[in-house]
This record gives sequence, structure tokens and C-alpha cells, in this order.
Amino acid sequence: MGGGNDIRCGLEPLEFEECIIDSPEFRENLNQHEKELDHTSHQIKRIIKEVKDLMTAAKVLSTRMKQLAILLNDFNFECIGNAQTDDENVICESLKRFCAIIGNIEEEREKMLTLADKHIIESLEEFRKKQIGGVKENKKKFDKKTEKFCQSQERFLNMSTKKPENTLQENSNI
Repeated sequence: MGGGNDIRCGLEPLEFEECIIDSPEFRENLNQHEKELDHTSHQIKRIIKEVKDLMTAAKVLSTRMKQLAILLNDFNFECIGNAQTDDENVICESLKRFCAIIGNIEEEREKMLTLADKHIIESLEEFRKKQIGGVKENKKKFDKKTEKFCQSQERFLNMSTKKPENTLQENSNI
């Protein structure tokens, strides 16, 4: 996995006053915040994928363990004579107990996988979609409105000053 030793000092807060001034420093700070959102979103996607892959592997392991438990439970020596020896009985009984232990472990594993799916994956996906996705969606809307505003400003500035006053006023209200 790697990369876990990154030491981050944190982001500078975005101040409302700086937003109004719109300095290059504010733009850079804003850009850093946007990059961090993208980075966080990507990390959450990777975590979700890894947890899903791990859960798939755990389900395969659980299936195989249950198959082993069935084999252990069904194991029996063929008798030579009328009855099994004491050693054979001990071995068969031990395998049945081991089968029961595996069964208990697999029951708990299923509970854990269900909780992991509900509490880890769903929570991370919801956070990523609602929180990070909401910010990104608002940014898209803002960028679209900004572009529309800039286009109207350009149209207004490109108009001839010889146009009638009411045309200028109409374009200034766009």
C-alpha cells in the first residue's frame, strides 16, 4: 500500500474577506483545498474498493472453511471388527469439536462482514457522495454562473458606445 507516512501540515483556512479581495494567494489556497477534496475522494474510493475486495476474499474463505467443517464433521474411520478403537473415537470426536469451532467462527465472520458492509462501505460512500460530491456540484454551478456572467460582461464591453441608452441598460441587466 505505502504512502501512509505523508506528513501534512494542513490547509490554510479560507477567509471570507480574502474571497472578496480575490488575491493570487487566495486563489492558490482555494486551489489547494480543491486538490485536497479530489485527493480525499480518491482515497475514499480506494478504501471502499479494498474493503470490498477484502470482503469478497473473506466470503470465499468462509465458504471454504464451511466446506472443511463439513468434511471434518463427516469424517469417520472404517471399522476393522465390530467397533472403533479408543484412538479412532478420540480423533473423530476431536474433528467434530473442531468442526463446531469453525462453525462458530464463520457465524461471527458473517456478522462482521454484514456490519462492515453497512457501517464502513455505506458510510464512506454516503460521505463521499453527499459531502465531497455536494461541494464539487456547487463548484460546477458556481463556475457555470461565473462563465455566464463573464460572457455577459464581455458582450457588454464589446458593445459600441454609440448604441442607444436603453440597449446598454438592457445588456447591463443580464
